[in-house]
Amino acid sequence: MAELTESKGAPVPEVLNLLKGGDLTKCGRRGRPGKRAIILSADKSRLNWTTNSFFKGTNATSVDLTSVSRVTKGQSTIPFVRQEKNKAVTDKTELSFSIIYEDYRGDETSLDLICGSEEEFDIWFNEVNDIVKYHSMRKDSGDRVLRFAKRQWSMADRDGDGSLDLKEITTMIGKLNINLDNSYIKKMFAEIDVDKSGSLDYMEFQALLERLSKREDVYATWASLVNGDIFKPNFSVASATATKPNSSFREAEVPAETFHRFLTEVQKMNITLDETKMKMAASKTAEDDIDGKMRFANFKDYLASGGNSAFSIEKTSSVYQDMNQPISHYWCASSHNTYCESDQLKGYSSVNRYINDLTKGCRCVELDCWDGPKGDPIIFHGHTLTGQIKFKDVIQAVKDHGFVTSQYPIILSFENHCSIKQQQKMASYCKSILGKLLYVPDLRADGSLPSPEDCKGKVLVKAKRLPKDPKIDEGEEEIDEDFVEQQSAQEGEKAKTKEAAEASDGPLKEEKKKKKKKKIAPELSNITFLAGTHFKDWEKSKNEADSNEMSSFSEPKTEKLIAKSSAEWADYNKRQMSRIYPAGFRIDSSNYNPVPSWCVGSQIVALNYQTSCFEMHLNDGKYLDNGSAGYVLKPEALRIQGNNFNPMNGPYPASEAVKFKVEIMSASQLPKPGGSAKGEVIDPYVKVELHGVPCDTKSYKTKVVDNNGFNPLFNETFSFDAKMKSLGLLYVAVYDSDQFDSDDFIAYATIPVNCLQPGIRNINLRSYNGNTAGEFQFCSVMVNITLSEGTF
Repeated sequence: MAELTESKGAPVPEVLNLLKGGDLTKCGRRGRPGKRAIILSADKSRLNWTTNSFFKGTNATSVDLTSVSRVTKGQSTIPFVRQEKNKAVTDKTELSFSIIYEDYRGDETSLDLICGSEEEFDIWFNEVNDIVKYHSMRKDSGDRVLRFAKRQWSMADRDGDGSLDLKEITTMIGKLNINLDNSYIKKMFAEIDVDKSGSLDYMEFQALLERLSKREDVYATWASLVNGDIFKPNFSVASATATKPNSSFREAEVPAETFHRFLTEVQKMNITLDETKMKMAASKTAEDDIDGKMRFANFKDYLASGGNSAFSIEKTSSVYQDMNQPISHYWCASSHNTYCESDQLKGYSSVNRYINDLTKGCRCVELDCWDGPKGDPIIFHGHTLTGQIKFKDVIQAVKDHGFVTSQYPIILSFENHCSIKQQQKMASYCKSILGKLLYVPDLRADGSLPSPEDCKGKVLVKAKRLPKDPKIDEGEEEIDEDFVEQQSAQEGEKAKTKEAAEASDGPLKEEKKKKKKKKIAPELSNITFLAGTHFKDWEKSKNEADSNEMSSFSEPKTEKLIAKSSAEWADYNKRQMSRIYPAGFRIDSSNYNPVPSWCVGSQIVALNYQTSCFEMHLNDGKYLDNGSAGYVLKPEALRIQGNNFNPMNGPYPASEAVKFKVEIMSASQLPKPGGSAKGEVIDPYVKVELHGVPCDTKSYKTKVVDNNGFNPLFNETFSFDAKMKSLGLLYVAVYDSDQFDSDDFIAYATIPVNCLQPGIRNINLRSYNGNTAGEFQFCSVMVNITLSEGTF
C-alpha cells in the first residue's frame, strides 16, 4: 500500500550563491540577449529577475522551481537556436545552460542563461540543479494539500507583508474558480479573522482554504465508513451524498480494523492489518494522538493523496513486466520527425526535442539525415525550410540524456539521404560518441529478436542495410513513402486537405519509383541492427525475412491493411517489427489515431510528440505503464504464433473480458482554460471514454455544473463492458461548457484498463500539453470504480 501521507524529504540545500544573486546573460525568445539580475527568492521556491519593456515598464518575472523538469548544459533550446548566427552567443556554448519548466498554462518553456566564466557556470549550474532536485523530491513526496496552500499564499501575498487583507482574499478566490458573492466572502473573512485585525495570517488562511475546500461526496464517504453503509452491496457515493449526513460524523473515529476492512473490501488492496496500522501511524501529524484510530482529516487526506491513485502506483513506479521476451513482443514509445519543434515545412528544429522526448520515456526517435556543410551531416526535413541541426549534436544528446528515465534500449530510426562520405561520418560519430552504448546484437538461437533486457542500456540503429548477399543487385528504389507523401503535400497547394495531397502525388510517386536506390556505406550498414526493408506481402515476410528485418507503413497504407488483413498483420508483428508514421498531408504535425495500430500489435507507432492533442493524450497514458520504461508487453493473444487472432473482429480470449463501472464523484481545484488566472468561473463537465478494439469503444459525459471549478459535484455512474482489456485505455477529460462557442478543454488523464485500481480513487489530471505543473499539479477527479465481472 502506498503511503497515506508522504515523507518530509531531504533538507533544503544551502545554495548561497543563488540567494545572493548574480548578473547572467539571458537569451530570450524575442529580442537580443541581455544581462539580467537573477536571484533566488527568500523561501527558495522561485528564481526572480526583472525585464524592461517600452510599453509595460519594469516587470518582475520568475520561474516556479516546482515546475522545473530538468536543467541541461549547452545550447539545445529554441532561444539559443535563434542565435545560431550570433557568434557572441555560440562561442559561449560551454558556459550556457537551460532551465526547462512548465508555465502556468502547462506549456513547456525555458530560461536560457549564459555565465561569464567557467567558475560562475559551475556554481550556478550545480546550485540550480540542487534546488530543482529538492523541489522535485518535495513534489513527489510532499503533502499535496500543504503545497497547494503555500502556493496560493505566495501568489496572493504580493506585497510580502505576511498577511492577506479582504481585497487580496477576494482576488485569490476569483482565481480559484469559485463563484461567491462579495458579501459572503466578507462574512466568511470576518468569521475567520478571530482577532479582528482586518487581515489573515497563514494559519487563518489555511482555515479559510479548509472551509472553501469542503467536498460533500468525501464527507458522505466518511460517514458511510463510520456507519458501515460503505460495505453494503451496491453502495454508491451518489446515494450516500443525497442523504446529507449530519455534522456529527466529522468528530467520529474508526478503529484500524474498520479502515483495514475498507482497504481490503472496497479498495481491493492486498494488505495485512499490521501493515494498515503502520500506515495509519505514519499518516498522523505531531499533534495527533497515536491511538490506532482514523479520523476524518486523515481519511480525507488519504483519499486525495497520490497513493490513492486510480492508476496503479505499482505499475507506474516500477518495471513489473517480463522484459526477457523478444523485443517484437512489446509496444515501444516512438516519435516521428523528432527534431521538429512545430510544423513540417518551416518550423524550427532543435536538439532539445530529442532530450525532451527521451526524458519522457520515448525509446524510438527519428533522424532525417542529409549532407551538411564541411562534410558534416545534418538533420532536418529535406527540401523544406525547417531548421537544421547537427547529427553529432543529436547523438551526443542521446548519450547524455537517453537513459535518464528508462534504462531500456533506444532505437535510432535513420532516414538516410546522405552521400557515402557523410554516411561514413554518421557511423564514425555513432561509434566515437556512443562507444559501448552502440550495440548490434545477434538474433537468438531460434531466430527471434533479442529482448529489451538483453539490450538494456544500449542504442540500436534502424536503417537501410546492404543486402546479405553482395551479388544481389540493389535494383530500383522502392519509394520512401514518407518522403514522397510529404513532397506531394508541399507541391499540392501545401496540402491544406488530405484530398489536395492525394490529388497531387501521382506523377511524383511514379518519378520516385524510377530512382535508383541510394548507395549504403558499409560502415553504416555494419552498425545497423534493425534493417529497413520494403514490405511486399505477409507470406514472403514470414518465409524469407529475418526477424530483424522490418518495414514502415504510412498512415493511409496502415488503414487499408488493417481493414483488409488485421489478423495477418497481427501475426507478422509477433516475429517482426513494424513502424507506423503519419500521412504526408500532415504538414501541420497533427497526429493520427494510434489505437488501431496498437491493436494489431505494431510496435513503433510513431507520433508527432511536439503536437499536443488527443492522440498524444492516449500515448502518454499508455506509456506511463510499466514504470515509464518506454516498452509495454503486448497481451498473449498478440504474442503467440499461429493463433489466427483477429484484434479487430475477435473472437477474444475469455480471460480478457471485464465489466466495470466508473462513478464520477467530483472534481477538485480545476484551473480555468489554459491554466489562466483570468476569465470567468468555469462550468465544468467530465467526458469518460473507453478506447480499444472497435466493440469496446464507448463514450459518456456528465451533467454540467454551473460556476464551480473548485469543487464541483457530479455523482454519475457509467458502465463499460470490455472484451479486450489489455488493449483498452480509459480517457477522462474535463471541459468548460460554453453556450455560445465551442467548449474549452481543461484537463485530462489516460489510464490503461489493466492499470485501473478499484475503489474510491483519485485521478490526477494533466494540462492539454500533458504537463502537471503550475495550476495543474493540484487538479483531480474523484471516482468510485467497481468491478462487475473479471479483474483488472
